[in-house]
This record gives sequence, structure tokens and C-alpha cells, in this order.
Amino acid sequence: MKAKSKKPQQMMDDAHYIALAGFRHALRQLMADSEQICAASGLTTQRFQALLAIRASKDHSMSVGALAEGLILKHHSAVELAGRLELAGLINRESDPIDKRRVLLTLTAVGVARLDELAREHGVALGQNREIIIESLKALPGAD
Repeated sequence: MKAKSKKPQQMMDDAHYIALAGFRHALRQLMADSEQICAASGLTTQRFQALLAIRASKDHSMSVGALAEGLILKHHSAVELAGRLELAGLINRESDPIDKRRVLLTLTAVGVARLDELAREHGVALGQNREIIIESLKALPGAD
């Protein structure tokens, strides 16, 4: 988590509350859209997030521990998630060639294809909420 700055706190006015409400509404709309997109494809949003995290990581692979950290999960929950993704044919689990104690997760060809499809749909949903998100963030204290 980001450390709080020592700046004097700015008073919240009506515009700040409106901006915060608008941002939270747009964020909730984006999450609702994500749930619908994922459900239509047969994946949970958590599984989509895991595929996205793996794809976005360096060398397109990540350890189970890094997945847990990235998704804010307990390690054992990330292990279970990786197991479900592997059973679905979306990822491979392999021993790290440098550190055999670590397990690396990579996307399979099926996982890449599913993620590509879902990412495009999520991009459209994000685009639909882009302006309200940007304007709301600009209006919040600390945006200067």
C-alpha cells in the first residue's frame, strides 16, 4: 500500500464528493461489465485477472507467489487457482529452471486465445467508462 503523504489535508467540497461518487460508479459499472463478459465466456473474473497478470508479467510467466501477491490472495488460494486454470487447459505449471523450489505459471495457446478475446471485450467496456474515470480522478484532491 502507498504511504500517506505529509501534505496538509484539503477540505472536501461538493465537487470532490461528486467526483468520488462518479469514479466509484464508473468503477462498479466496469466491474459489472467484467463479470458479464467473463460469465459469458465461462470464466470467473478472478480467473481472467490471473490470466491477465501472467500475460502482463515479465517473460509472460510468474511464480505462484507473485500471482498471490498480484491478486491479493493467500498463497494456498493462488495454488488452488493455478490448479483450476491448469485443469481448464489455460496455463502450464513448470519448475523454475533457476530455482527448482519455485513453480512458474505460463499461458497455454488456449489461455492466450481466451485472454485475447476477453481483453478486447474489456477494452471496449473500459473505453465506455474512460471519460468519467479520467474526469473524476482529475477532480479529486491530490490530482494536481
